[in-house]
Amino acid sequence: MIPRLILSCALVACALPAAASDRATLNTLVAQHAQANGVPEALVHRIIQRESGYNPRVSNRGNLGLMQIRYATARGMGYTGPASGLLDANTNLAYAVPYLANAYKVAGGNPDRAVSLYAGGYYYEAKRKGLLRELRTGPSEPVTTGSVLAPSPLLASLISSVFTPSKTR
Repeated sequence: MIPRLILSCALVACALPAAASDRATLNTLVAQHAQANGVPEALVHRIIQRESGYNPRVSNRGNLGLMQIRYATARGMGYTGPASGLLDANTNLAYAVPYLANAYKVAGGNPDRAVSLYAGGYYYEAKRKGLLRELRTGPSEPVTTGSVLAPSPLLASLISSVFTPSKTR
């Protein structure tokens, strides 16, 4: 009973939106990652609003953090950390914005089409257009977590336990 209560409290804490001071930090991070990846800031904000409502700690059916990137997708973009690391705003943006940049490139710069490709995947369309060799991955250097928006240790361990396969004896 007590573990369920703790889990419930942790999930409620995750659902709380970012504070106003955190929003300024998020805006700065969005600007940095958008510029580094050649994506309009407005498009990144549109995805964040649509996917998480600016809650960096949200997790829904395997979609994690601000931009609701899947752990497997982040790993495909070069991420090597635990799933819980994607709840850090900077880490999430470091791997989700290059993924969005790929969708934007495949969409030919059309923001509406980029949103659709971000949500549904762009691989087959990129392959059809001969763009696979031109697509980006995440940063070559590991992203340092620990921003103001990082998840609590309890939440991080909870999420890691959900996304880490159990060892059989």
